[in-house]
Amino acid sequence: MVINFNEITETEIQHMNNGDGSIFAKMMMTPESKVVFRRLPPGSSIGRHVQTRISETSYVISGEGIQSCDGTEEQFSQGMCIFCAKGSSLTITNTGNKDLVLFSVIREIKKF
Repeated sequence: MVINFNEITETEIQHMNNGDGSIFAKMMMTPESKVVFRRLPPGSSIGRHVQTRISETSYVISGEGIQSCDGTEEQFSQGMCIFCAKGSSLTITNTGNKDLVLFSVIREIKKF
C-alpha cells in the first residue's frame, strides 16, 4: 500500500490531550494502526496521555523538542527517532522556533 500524504487533508487538533496550542495532522488509519504526518508549531504540545493499547514510534523530520515518557524527559531533534511503549505515559513539546514535523507509526499491541 502506498500512502500519499500529498492527497490527505491536514486536520487541526486543538489542545490535543490537554496540550498547548494546536497540532496539524495527516492520517491514514486502520482498526489496528495509524500512520501520521504531524506538525507542531513552536510552543505547541501533545499533552500527557497513557498508551493503553498501542506503542508509538516517531521519526523527527525537522525541528526539535522534548519527549517525556513515564516522567523521563529527553531532548530530540531532526534525524532522531522517539519511542513510547504500550503502558507508558507520553508528552511531546516543540521547544524550537520552527515547526516540529514528525512521521509516526502507532500500532495496537495484541497478545500472541
